[in-house]
Amino acid sequence: MGRQLEKLIENLSLWQTGDYGGGNTPSPRDLAIVELRTMGPQAVQVLIERLDDLLAATAGHRERVAAVQAAWTAWYEESDRLSDEHGLGADLERYRTIPSNSLPQRSAQDTNYRDPHDLKQGIIEALRQLGDQRAAPVLTAALSDRTCIPAAAQALCDIHADRAVPALLDAVTLIDHNINRSLVFDPLLASLRSYGVSLAQARERFEAEASPLGRVRLLHLMTQLPDDGTGRPSESQIRDSLVFLALDDKDNTSRWEAVGSLNKLDNNPVERDMFSDWEAPPPADVIRSAIALAAHGEPRGHDRELTSRLRRIRHTPPAARAVEATLTQDSPEPDAQELRLALRLVLGVHTSALDDPLRLARALHRLSSHSQVGDSALLALRRTCWDLLFPQMVQDDEARRREARTIFDAIATPHEHTRFASYTASQSFWNKFRQRFRRG
Repeated sequence: MGRQLEKLIENLSLWQTGDYGGGNTPSPRDLAIVELRTMGPQAVQVLIERLDDLLAATAGHRERVAAVQAAWTAWYEESDRLSDEHGLGADLERYRTIPSNSLPQRSAQDTNYRDPHDLKQGIIEALRQLGDQRAAPVLTAALSDRTCIPAAAQALCDIHADRAVPALLDAVTLIDHNINRSLVFDPLLASLRSYGVSLAQARERFEAEASPLGRVRLLHLMTQLPDDGTGRPSESQIRDSLVFLALDDKDNTSRWEAVGSLNKLDNNPVERDMFSDWEAPPPADVIRSAIALAAHGEPRGHDRELTSRLRRIRHTPPAARAVEATLTQDSPEPDAQELRLALRLVLGVHTSALDDPLRLARALHRLSSHSQVGDSALLALRRTCWDLLFPQMVQDDEARRREARTIFDAIATPHEHTRFASYTASQSFWNKFRQRFRRG
């Protein structure tokens, strides 16, 4: 029976029917389940053990990959910070606390790993149809695997598990309730309802959730559950989460939805065109909110990622306006932590996106005497003077030229004077070149 049972289990991964005859032809998975019914309780125990092994292998793979990724992320974050401090082209290795040669690499096993999600789903479906109560613990465990959540949730409607509710609520944080909703979210919602999950239970889980995406997904779940008097949180309670998601430069869908939710929350009737705005960065007011959050260590446990996202988009026009607004605010006591982060971000801002570069230079000069961020402001002013001050110092407008020169003389070292000489020489060359080109 062993070899036959093994063959049937492997066939559980073959769910397609189109390759095996007409539309009414059973798939190999269907046929395997019919055969498994005839094998008795022993087959169920083998299925449970196989699924448990597959889940453990997937979890182990993800943990190892996550550990490698965490090490590289920390290295990149330190690289960003050191690059901001010492400038492009500096030998950063001498300043690192995470040496480049210490970085871990994925093993060949993890590089070549292919998630057997079809097989896991097939085993879950077989356990559901066989209806053996012994499968309850492994079906509950399967809710921690994204690829198994819909199938496991559906199976748990038929096979009761005592500890299913916490796992079902955890599963809500792992899946997208918008994409393929009927296939992914609806089975999970049906299972939650079958276990009588209340709004109070969902809210308790929401309050404990730290992940921005998880909080958004749990709030959506609460809109699908009947009100038991507990009351649903308002969207204002996930504003920080929405700001974090709006800065996601790798997921256009998440960013688009988050910006739309923020506009709705702020009663901002901005018309957006999906074709032209789909890949656009978030608006300046959202980026400024993100600066304030990241500067104060929010969202909790995700502030470093938010800072990285800010750094990756700081070259965009909305980011330039947000950084400028933070540094030029009129507050008599501006928040030092927000200023400190904005002074890092300004190093990558494109001055062509600024309304008035001299206004920003003026603010940086003023901040250079600030008791807490003065050194950072002075560094930023010196590092950006090629784009920020030099063009103003050769302007035709005498007042702007004089003010820019006054700021420059107050902060310049011999190195900046040398750079300005190079700038004026390059400008002279290009002016002559353009004149010759016009004369043709």
